Amino acid sequence: MGKWVRTGTIVLILFGVLLIYLKDVYYPSLPIRSISKSEVINKVNKSNGNIVKITEEDSYQWYVSEMKQGRAYENLKRLMEDKGWFFKEQLGSGFVFQNEQGEIMVSSEMWTRKYVIFHFPKGI
Repeated sequence: MGKWVRTGTIVLILFGVLLIYLKDVYYPSLPIRSISKSEVINKVNKSNGNIVKITEEDSYQWYVSEMKQGRAYENLKRLMEDKGWFFKEQLGSGFVFQNEQGEIMVSSEMWTRKYVIFHFPKGI
């Protein structure tokens, strides 16, 4: 009987360790391929609640921010203002920004109920 208890305990510990390393299983798929889910979560956790760039892919820049009662959208507006773009209007899940060069649309997507992903053209 003791042998089975030890074997069962070892199996449970290994399963727990496996779940920790495979936490990607817990999050929905990303709309990008060049970064893993766990890398995105780690970047957000290190960002102190701000918006953080996660990658550049397919001629877009991709950012993520924690929602926290709409804070993600304020983080986006602040980021864009720092880049010289000023908020004009929101059209559904898109945010229109403008400057003397014209207008751009930043698309947003709720990745989980806690995180929002934004993307817009490179070079902005």
